[in-house]
Amino acid sequence: MYVETVVQINDRDTYQASVRLRSAVVSSRPPVDAYVRFSPAGWLTMKPLAGGRVSVVSAGEVFDVTNLERVQAGDGD
Repeated sequence: MYVETVVQINDRDTYQASVRLRSAVVSSRPPVDAYVRFSPAGWLTMKPLAGGRVSVVSAGEVFDVTNLERVQAGDGD
């Protein structure tokens, strides 16, 4: 998985990012703008900004994560 900017990423923080999955690249679909967390270990939890279900995706299925910006610091939730 390629992450454009890696600065103190942890599994407790929530980020806004553009995520491309391998299946989207194959079918030439654009990235999904989503809220993401890098947890549980080896997985990416994401919820599309446009609405939809929360999904947990294997890191092996993630092609890249770009435009990464922390939107919420972890507060033990």
